[in-house]
Amino acid sequence: MSAAAPALERGWFVAARSGAVTAQPQSVLLCGQPLVLVRNAGVVWALEDRCPHRGAPLSAGCLSAKGLQCPYHGWTFDAEGICRDMPGWADAAAPAVRVPAFAVIERDGLVWVSDQSSLRRGRALPARITGLDPARQRFLWQGLWRAPVLDIQENFLDALHTHFIHPGLVRRSNARRDLRATLKVADDGFVIDYAGQATQSGLLFRLFESARVGERAFYSALGVAQLEYRYANGATIWITLCCTPRDEQSTHVFATLHVAGRWAPRWLVRWAVWPLLRRVATQDQSILERVEQRHRDFFPDRTPVVTPQDLARPYLQAAWEGRLHALAPEVTRVLRL
Repeated sequence: MSAAAPALERGWFVAARSGAVTAQPQSVLLCGQPLVLVRNAGVVWALEDRCPHRGAPLSAGCLSAKGLQCPYHGWTFDAEGICRDMPGWADAAAPAVRVPAFAVIERDGLVWVSDQSSLRRGRALPARITGLDPARQRFLWQGLWRAPVLDIQENFLDALHTHFIHPGLVRRSNARRDLRATLKVADDGFVIDYAGQATQSGLLFRLFESARVGERAFYSALGVAQLEYRYANGATIWITLCCTPRDEQSTHVFATLHVAGRWAPRWLVRWAVWPLLRRVATQDQSILERVEQRHRDFFPDRTPVVTPQDLARPYLQAAWEGRLHALAPEVTRVLRL
């Protein structure tokens, strides 16, 4: 699996929280690509973080009346990456110079970035994102995890680790029950339906949930993983993880919680639900970073063992390698959770 820059040609990835992008240029490493983000007149620009003149970082520059100005010689670029000013150029016609620009969409408090061809081809944001009502968002969290994107996504979609990494909080080992998990390939990823587990044995369920009538896990458009819980009382909860590779060994992680059909004000989620969810995230981050560090230090040539129980892993791997639809379109497993 490669999380290099070509990934930006295949989909949309979150670069930052909307509130974090201001008129002060900032550098961000996305899929191995150094970008500069800046907000000009309310609109976010994303350019390659390199002036084509002498390679100075545009993120060290500033906004001027003509655009984003390089700190070295003052060359200034617009939202499309076209150089609009070359201070000191005496002739009437300056050379045509531009810096690579990227497509940007803001939605639900997040800044999404893709290759410019995404807009030309009409490639929309993932349906799992556009289907969420921004008014139903209850929190937005960001972190940088020192682990590969594929491992983070598998961890989020994998329920078998929860008894050990989150004992008592998500599940208890002495309360396992069989359920049926069915994975189906979709146009932009896959969906896993779980049947046979109306309740969970952990503290999170006992405190904040009720009987479930549906549980699904979605993987969409390379960067999006989502858990959807539907309840007998008509409520629905979506937990979404937007994962953007920083490079091969680290990943920007953006998590959101959306709630429908249930009274859940932001202050209640912040003070009651979020501390426990944050503990779950911290536990996951800790084991993933520990595994990645040992892999780099001692076992760089070893490959992971994948069993039939590891339902999502081969499909995630195939998606990042561009061969998802070469796998079986549907597979069912019985898991003891």
